Amino acid sequence: MKMKRFCVFLMVLVLACSGVFAAGQKDSSTAKSEKIQLHLLYNDTDANVEKEMAWVMEQLPSLYPNIDVVLDMSPGDAQTYETKVRTLIAAGGEGLDIWWERGGSWATPILNAHSALALDDFLNETGYWGKVIPSSKLPASDGRIYSLPFEDISYEVMLYNKAIFKQYNLTVPKTVTELKEVVRVLSKSEYIPISVGAKDGWCAAMMVEGFAYSIDPRITHKIVNGEAKFSDKPYAEAAQVIKDLLDLGAFSKNVALTGIDEALPLFESGKAAMMANGSWAVSSGAAKMGDAFGYFYYPVINDEDVALYGANCAGGVKQNSGYMVYAGTKYPREAMEVAQSLAELRCKYVYTQQGNPFTVYIPEKLGWKFEGSFAEPVQKLATDMQGFGFVYGLVQDVMPTAAASSGVMQSTSKFMTNSSKYTVKDYLADMDKAALEE
Repeated sequence: MKMKRFCVFLMVLVLACSGVFAAGQKDSSTAKSEKIQLHLLYNDTDANVEKEMAWVMEQLPSLYPNIDVVLDMSPGDAQTYETKVRTLIAAGGEGLDIWWERGGSWATPILNAHSALALDDFLNETGYWGKVIPSSKLPASDGRIYSLPFEDISYEVMLYNKAIFKQYNLTVPKTVTELKEVVRVLSKSEYIPISVGAKDGWCAAMMVEGFAYSIDPRITHKIVNGEAKFSDKPYAEAAQVIKDLLDLGAFSKNVALTGIDEALPLFESGKAAMMANGSWAVSSGAAKMGDAFGYFYYPVINDEDVALYGANCAGGVKQNSGYMVYAGTKYPREAMEVAQSLAELRCKYVYTQQGNPFTVYIPEKLGWKFEGSFAEPVQKLATDMQGFGFVYGLVQDVMPTAAASSGVMQSTSKFMTNSSKYTVKDYLADMDKAALEE
């Protein structure tokens, strides 16, 4: 039934957009003296986002005096927001010229319906690729570019409390063997060895992926392309590592019922020695914990591969994520120009105003300056990310469909219950099934 409803919705999208795609390609002949209006849809997730967009919107009038950009800050979670995007498109695109697309499987029906403009020619013409890091060029499955990334670049990392490690004379583990020994020591202490928001699924799924990367950094990419399975060696061995850690008492009690909103405070308050999280938590962690804060990369599963520690990292730019331009916009050129400025301005704000260097733009090429100083872990990661050998999106973000992504997260959350009735083999079988969900 779900598949039937999806097909009906997709058909509606295609029919709604077939007549406007060509119109969106027409040269807009608006006179320079005539002020046009563009509608921008953005997901209002929190007060920080509101502050960012307020600053960005303040800059636009001086850049585009003949364009009135109308901002619609739409509240709600990703599902609610993406539903609104699709509803506007299916209704003919009234009130939609540019929007923040969350990317991954969310973008699949939009691209299948040809509802977004391809930006390749425009970006080549404007010299965009000379201002951004190479990994920001992440085409859709048809080889075209449809989005302008602006979100912070994120990677899978493990956070740790240096003070706790020093208290127990522990060193950063570079192999799973060393990690297990750290867990054995900490499991006998007052501290939770590893905090993770397993209830939310994605936190734990990233953890499995992090270990799998040490066997084959391209494994998630291969699975998405149908060239491998979750039950193959990399994820199979990674899942066994998680099972071993569960049995060692590495996580909090009822970890499968612990969400990210509970897991993060456990770490930042000093109740947990480590946390499975992402690089997005590095800046705030360094600010809140000072010299006690540190991070490390996922330890390699095989001791003999220790030289590969930190060589590859899951994360980077999320495919088809960023600003998209509606194929049926009356003003394609102006909409693309504004979208590019919106992306650049947001990244300029977080770099110069917030001291966040994890953007797709190269600050030196744009003359951006941050008046303060970056915390040591922040500066280190900003440097490290330039040297990763292979980078590919986070497993929950790159699955081919929303159903596949949901299945991966739900299966991993269930696996974290450590039930004898749900084995490693059962988990991998469910992951393989999830990858095929349409």
